[in-house]
Amino acid sequence: MPVVSVLMVTHRDTPFLRPAIASVLAQTFADFELVLVDNGSGLSHAALGEMGRDPRVRWVRLPRNLGIPGGHNAGVAAALGEFIALLDHDDLMLPARLERQVALLRAKPALALVSSQAETIDGDGRVTGREFSLTDDQSQLRYTQYAAPVVTPAYTGRRTVFAELPYRAELPLAADFDFLARAAEKFSFGTVPDVLLRYRRHTSQASQEHASAFERDCCTVRLLTARRRAGRPENFPAVRAAPGAAPSPGESCYLAAKQCLGEKFFALSAYHARREFVLGRSLADAWLGGWIALHVLLWARGEERRLAARLFLRGPVRALKLS
Repeated sequence: MPVVSVLMVTHRDTPFLRPAIASVLAQTFADFELVLVDNGSGLSHAALGEMGRDPRVRWVRLPRNLGIPGGHNAGVAAALGEFIALLDHDDLMLPARLERQVALLRAKPALALVSSQAETIDGDGRVTGREFSLTDDQSQLRYTQYAAPVVTPAYTGRRTVFAELPYRAELPLAADFDFLARAAEKFSFGTVPDVLLRYRRHTSQASQEHASAFERDCCTVRLLTARRRAGRPENFPAVRAAPGAAPSPGESCYLAAKQCLGEKFFALSAYHARREFVLGRSLADAWLGGWIALHVLLWARGEERRLAARLFLRGPVRALKLS
C-alpha cells in the first residue's frame, strides 16, 4: 500500500487540472497514490493523456456532482495511504512537499495534521504573494474560531483523522473550515516553515462564484464552533439559516452577530459586526455594525469586553496577538 494518498476532487475539466496533476507526479517522495475523484464530470483517462494512464493515478468516479463534501469523503474512503495530502484541482505542489511533510509526521507521532507555507499564484501561474499562515499549534486552534489558519490544500495528515472527521454535507462551501475547527479541538497541528504549495486565486473559484453562500456557511461554522468550545450542544438545525437563496455576505454577518449576541458570545458577535461593516461598506452597514458593537460593549464584562473591542477594531490576528 502507498504511504501517502494525495486527494484531489474535480467536477469539471479546466486548464488548471493537468498542471495540478503533474505537480503531484513530480514529487520527490515516490511512495504515493493520487486519488482523483471525478465528481460527476465524466472525465476520461484519454483526456489527460499519459498522466491519465499513470499507474499512480487511481480514479474514483461518482455518478453525479456530490459537492465538495461528498467528493472529499468518497476520496477519503477510497484512500489506501497511511497519510492523506490535500490538493485542490487548480493548485500546485512543490516537488518536496510530500517528502517534507511525511518526514515531520513520522518524526513527531503526536502530530495529526501538518501544513506548510503557501505562495499565491494567479490564473497564469504567476506568483503574486504569500497566503496567510499561522504556524503555531495553539495559534491555529484559537484562530479556527474565526477562519482557516492556513489554506486547506497545504495540509497533510493521518488518514485516521480524516476518517474520524468527515466533511459535513450541510456546509458545502465551508466544509474544510469546519473540518479544521473540529480537528484543532482534538488533535495537534504542526507546520513545515517553508513554501510547499502554490495556491491559485482566480475568479472562477467556488468561493468567488458563490460568495454569499460561502459567507453564510462560514458564519454557521463559527457559531457551531463557539457552542462546542463552550460545552454546549451544536444544535445544527437552530444555527443553520432557512434553506433558499443566501443573504448578502454583509447580511449573513449581521444575522450571525445578532445570534451570537443573544447567546452571549460577545467576542464572536463583535467579530461578525466588524465583518458586516467590512463586507457591506455602506452607511446602513456601518450603522448596523456599530449598533451590534455598542450592545456588545454594554452587555459584556471584564476581559471578554476588552477582547470584543479589540476584535471589532483590529480583527482576530492582532486582537489575539497571533504570530
